[in-house]
Amino acid sequence: MLYWIFKAIFLIILKVFFRLKVEGKENLPKKSNFIVVANHASYLDGLVIMATMPKKISCIAFRGFYKIAWLRWFFKSVEALPSGRSSDKAISLLMQNKNVGLFPEGRLSKDGTLSEFRRGVALLAVKTGRPIVPCAILGTYEALPRRAKLPKFVPITLKIGKPLYLLKEFGDLIDDISLQEGIFKIRKAVKELIDAEG
Repeated sequence: MLYWIFKAIFLIILKVFFRLKVEGKENLPKKSNFIVVANHASYLDGLVIMATMPKKISCIAFRGFYKIAWLRWFFKSVEALPSGRSSDKAISLLMQNKNVGLFPEGRLSKDGTLSEFRRGVALLAVKTGRPIVPCAILGTYEALPRRAKLPKFVPITLKIGKPLYLLKEFGDLIDDISLQEGIFKIRKAVKELIDAEG
């Protein structure tokens, strides 16, 4: 219940103050749950994903934030998962037909550019067979970069790409080469959405 209340609040704030726009909503899978993957340039990114996705998304959040009491309460209220040991929980949620969101760069970008992706997102997709929805969040770095104390009210856009599938043949082992290929494919899809700005 709290998830949907926070979602509505964040959607209003983002639309009023940041003129939030969403492109590509028709690309979201209609017959399957999915894994949302996006670039990460601001603390606003998770709120953008939460506010815009029509279905509940359990995002993976930096474990260190759980040491702060009010943030821990908030993350638990919106059913976020702490990073580090969340893979089993994320797999469990996906197998229950729930949705998971993550930022595979693993940390905020220092300059707003796209960093390398970690292998966890590819592993999650291969193990569960669920589609990955690549997303580009534009404007959040300008609105609230990592060291800013107050936000600037600039436009924010979420671009949703077509789903990707990383499937393995029955009995195939999950090896580092196939995971690396999967990571490259996912990152390429996100980067193309970012570069297509305007």
